[in-house]
Amino acid sequence: MKLIKELLFSDNDFKSILDNTRTKGSYSTMQFVLRLRSDIRKGLGEMEDSPERIQATSTSIHENIHWWQHIGSNFGFLYSLSYPSLVHIIRDTLKSEDLAFKPLVKLDQIIYEKTGNAGNRKLNFILNNYYDLHYAKSFALDNLNIYEIQKDRRFFLNMGHCYHMLWDITIASVATIVDQQDNLFLPRRNKWSKEFNFLKENKVSGFFVDSKMHITPIGIKAIFEGQAVFNQMQFLAVNLNQYLTFEDVEKVGMLHGIYKEAFHLFLEIINLERPQFLLDSIVGLFLLICDISINPNNGFPLDIYDYEGFISKNDPAMRFVSLCKFISNNPQKYIEKISTYSKDEYISLSKELSEGIKCKCSYEGIKEVLSWRSRAEVKKLLEEEKDGNYSLENLSIRLLVSKFIRFQEDKYEHPNLFCWIGIHANSENPDIDFSTVNKLYLKHHALYTDGADGEIKPVIFDGWNEEQTYRTFNYFYSLNIMYNIAIEWIEKDGEFSYDYKWLLNKDKEEIIPTIKNNFMKNFKVTLDNIKVL
Repeated sequence: MKLIKELLFSDNDFKSILDNTRTKGSYSTMQFVLRLRSDIRKGLGEMEDSPERIQATSTSIHENIHWWQHIGSNFGFLYSLSYPSLVHIIRDTLKSEDLAFKPLVKLDQIIYEKTGNAGNRKLNFILNNYYDLHYAKSFALDNLNIYEIQKDRRFFLNMGHCYHMLWDITIASVATIVDQQDNLFLPRRNKWSKEFNFLKENKVSGFFVDSKMHITPIGIKAIFEGQAVFNQMQFLAVNLNQYLTFEDVEKVGMLHGIYKEAFHLFLEIINLERPQFLLDSIVGLFLLICDISINPNNGFPLDIYDYEGFISKNDPAMRFVSLCKFISNNPQKYIEKISTYSKDEYISLSKELSEGIKCKCSYEGIKEVLSWRSRAEVKKLLEEEKDGNYSLENLSIRLLVSKFIRFQEDKYEHPNLFCWIGIHANSENPDIDFSTVNKLYLKHHALYTDGADGEIKPVIFDGWNEEQTYRTFNYFYSLNIMYNIAIEWIEKDGEFSYDYKWLLNKDKEEIIPTIKNNFMKNFKVTLDNIKVL
């Protein structure tokens, strides 16, 4: 069965925000939106089992995997919470007329050049937290970013500190929702500082100023894209042609650049030749390594069990490389352990490989999240999730936390489905009934998608009232806009952009008054009074 390039990678001109581009679909981590190009959306409406529909579906699965990565993996979840959590922690500090300048990073530069020190305590608090999270995320996206990060001699201390703050600030935001007595059952953050200070004082690599540290040539972005595209290609092989080759997908432009970086590094470290067919167990092993890599548990959801290994046991790229090196001792042993892509294969290999890199099993760590459900606050949150009727206080974080817990529930029961969705999403799957696959895929679909008119709309899940869903959707994005404007206030030169046509499909003039009013309510500062530097 021939691949249709236009449904995979194309320059054709269609009508949508992604049209007239090579991008068939996208998932935005800051906007929480899954988008599909118009021709892909049209392909999804074609006759069932037609080549057009299968290939369009593969693109939809690829982008929805990005949602799973950000809401369902331990690292991706913390990453997704980072900016909402940052704004929550600095919001009260931002409520200050003496900070009514944009961007705040330039205000800091002006003060520093004049005085030779930080000068403004409030500003220093905001920027310290901002840069800690910014550098942690930048390093995680691509370890090679460390060379640029290290040039900041004022705000960058060490990556151990940045990672500590990423975990601390995001877990604190989760605690406001489900653990308000603070560390009653979430990781005990109040005990961490003493241990990290010990590492700093004893000059442990990665935890003191000007520390040299081991890095990898990739980051989580390469792992995310590799995981998504290889699942997509296996889906095509299972549903179109089981003899689909690497050469076939290369010809239509599916495997290039960042999409192949992680897989090529995997082959290089393990010293394997690239297989001919996409359904080879080598690909299955690669996808398992991706899954384990993005699910560290040394600090979340488990408490820290290895402080010295806090970076290496939590950074997805470092975990990926460590897993590859461990497998390289006996690659054929692990390749042969993947044949049916079953739950038993997933669990046994996850345990063996996690222990092989001296980490607690990523799959077993899910039990900790499931244990939260006995707590009254978590029970209340999951009741809200059941019908989509969320309390408005901290709604964005409530929504994301609830979806994370729901994902863990189903991943614990069907871990192989979420690791190898490309293999299991077919009607002849002997391991998982297709109705179960379809039900779970729809249950864990991205919350928000673009419609045929380009406007963002919520997905109406089973059991969710449409009116209530739109209420949640509108409030979620009113908060999302506030987060975006706060970050823009901190880091972006020039006037506020008010660039939210992607969301509201309205001109700036129509939405600016509402944005200004909401901003004043949240920050007690008038946007018009913020002076552009």
